[in-house]
Amino acid sequence: MRGPTHPHRRFGPAPAGSGTAMSGPTTSGTAMRASVTPEDDRPVIAVANRLPLHRGEDGWELAPGGLVTALRPVMAAHPGAWVGWDGGTKGMPTTLPDSRVSLLPIALSAAQVRDYYRGFANATMWPLLHNAIEKPRFERSWWNAYQEVNRVFADRAQAAADEHPDAITWVHDYHLMMVPQLIRNQRPEAPIGFFLHVPWPSPDIYARLPWREQILWGLLGADVVAFHTDDYRYNFLRSCVRQLADSGLEVRGSGVVLPDGRTVTTATAPISIDAGEFASFAAEPEVKDGIAALEDQFAGRVLLLGADRLDYTKGIIERLLAVEMLLERDPEMRTSVAFLQLAVPSRDDVREYRQLRGIVEQHVGRINGRFTQPGSDVPVHYLYRGLSPQQLAAYYAAADVLLVTPLIDGMNLVCKEYVTVQQAAGGSGALVLSEFTGAAVELPQAVLCNPFDVEGLSYRIEQAIALKPDARRKALAAMAEQVRVHDVHAWVSGQLTLIAARGAAAAGNRR
Repeated sequence: MRGPTHPHRRFGPAPAGSGTAMSGPTTSGTAMRASVTPEDDRPVIAVANRLPLHRGEDGWELAPGGLVTALRPVMAAHPGAWVGWDGGTKGMPTTLPDSRVSLLPIALSAAQVRDYYRGFANATMWPLLHNAIEKPRFERSWWNAYQEVNRVFADRAQAAADEHPDAITWVHDYHLMMVPQLIRNQRPEAPIGFFLHVPWPSPDIYARLPWREQILWGLLGADVVAFHTDDYRYNFLRSCVRQLADSGLEVRGSGVVLPDGRTVTTATAPISIDAGEFASFAAEPEVKDGIAALEDQFAGRVLLLGADRLDYTKGIIERLLAVEMLLERDPEMRTSVAFLQLAVPSRDDVREYRQLRGIVEQHVGRINGRFTQPGSDVPVHYLYRGLSPQQLAAYYAAADVLLVTPLIDGMNLVCKEYVTVQQAAGGSGALVLSEFTGAAVELPQAVLCNPFDVEGLSYRIEQAIALKPDARRKALAAMAEQVRVHDVHAWVSGQLTLIAARGAAAAGNRR
């Protein structure tokens, strides 16, 4: 189905008073949202690709990652259930620790993991949604598996809703974009929300997907479809116009009016962190000991830090090349500056990610071979392993400059964690932040950079190193305050309130 020749005819501006990413969710129904308060004890059914636990050295632990970090406060405060893949592990606990939440594991076959997860989710949708930085692969067998697994997730969520008839169902991320409509088909009056944790690309890039209409209809089964930034939300609306307008769908402001008259609200709702928890880490003895050890190790040197999941979207190679240019341009920095890159293992069972790891390690070795001075420490340090939040907090507090330079990133919570810990520890750290992250909208006081311009990035790093302490502290205080006010608890409350309100309005209209 083709879109209209002039899509702007059905794509109007957001209504007055709809807000920006800095002021909370952007919707076309601000007045309705203000009249609804969150029901603290209303059940929530979270539907996400993975369950929030994994088996660690000391037993079952909370899994790492931004999604678990964001949803944990929701699930601790509300009864309900979390539906997710068990990761192939056995003996998963039946409830989330310290909560009233049931864990509902989904077992996937090896073929489903290969085709749904590694294939369609991570080799088709992940690169496509990240502006096709890597070329997406389009395989019909993967698409068939994606639909099949999404049906499994939807059926499990519906079974949970039978136990909690008044629950809000909240579906998360690109793995499960068919689930909202599958649930809607079975429970027409259920309040359903969907949050996309990654970017939504331009309509031209999205149009490359052979199953573009089906994915859009799947998402439009929700009452609320939410994104990190206005740009991602606008791209989604423009994609709807381009691909679905011939069906009778219309975009009005920030709402999508479907052919049956139901309106889907789109929202801008930048995700955040538990700022209070991260601030508290700065006072913990374990963290203080870690800070002291790092300060001793890097005494007399400016410490630059990178902390990323090992992924081609994170710009780690460009960052290393920028550090190399900096050391080449200024020989004094070869002994006065140290760069520490923390790389958290990611999808190391996928060939492309193993290759990326090898390339990163080759660059680290080459740079150290070029610039290590006799009798001096290497200028680049590289750690490939996962870290606890407390360990990360020690690195954040010790670092003079954090380099967050993804080529594209839906949000990026690392920079929010850094400014929070730095402020709590009384530091004066500087943040170099890619303008292609969602976080750049909220943290304009950072030293913003274009990571595709490697030489320009090297100068931005140099600029951050040279910032006066007063300028650093002023910028840090402003960024930390933004994160504190707009923390994950505010994000959760706003999203659940909006989904409940839109769900109730839609149900009322149907009656």
